[in-house]
Amino acid sequence: MKKLTTLIFASLFMLLSTNYVHAQIDVGGGLIFGSGVFENTTVDNDFGLRVEGRYSLNDHIDLPNDFSVGADLAYFFPKEENDVKVSLFGVNLNAFYTLFSNDELNAYAIGGINIAVVTVNVPEQTFNGQTFGGKDSETELGLNLGAGAEYGLDFGNLFGELKFGGLGGDADQLVISAGVRVPINMN
Repeated sequence: MKKLTTLIFASLFMLLSTNYVHAQIDVGGGLIFGSGVFENTTVDNDFGLRVEGRYSLNDHIDLPNDFSVGADLAYFFPKEENDVKVSLFGVNLNAFYTLFSNDELNAYAIGGINIAVVTVNVPEQTFNGQTFGGKDSETELGLNLGAGAEYGLDFGNLFGELKFGGLGGDADQLVISAGVRVPINMN
C-alpha cells in the first residue's frame, strides 16, 4: 500500500510541476460528512475535514467542456464506543467533467478512485491467560461516482459535492462535502 501511495503522489507531483505556458490549479478545503462505513454499529465516522488540489487539462486536451483531475485527502474525526476507537482516512483521485457552466455556476460530474484506511484500536485485555486487543488497520480500494457544483466568488469558488465513495470495497459510503477552492495561475 505504501508503494501505491508513493507512486500516486509522485505521479501527481510530476504532473503538477511540469512547466506549461499556462496552467490552472485550484487548491481548497472544507468540511465533509460520510455515512455508511460502519453500518452495523453506532461508531460511524461521519464528520471530518478535507483538503484538495485540482488541475485543469483544458490547455492540453481539446474537449467541448472543462475537464480536470484532482486529489483530495479526507480525515474523519475518530469515534469511540466501549473503549474501541475507530478512525478513517481517505485519499481520492478523481476526474471532473463540466456538465453546465455560466458566469457564476458550474456543475460537474465526478469519477475516480478512493483509497480508505480504517484503523481500529481495541484496548488490550487478558482472558484465560491470553491477551486480546491492539491496533489493526485495513486499506480498502473502491470507486467514486458523484456530482458537484461551484458558485463563483470574488476570490475563488464555493463548492458542494455529493458522491458515492469506495464503491466495490467494504468502506463504501455516501459523502457530502462543501468548501472553498481558490485558483492559482501558474505562468
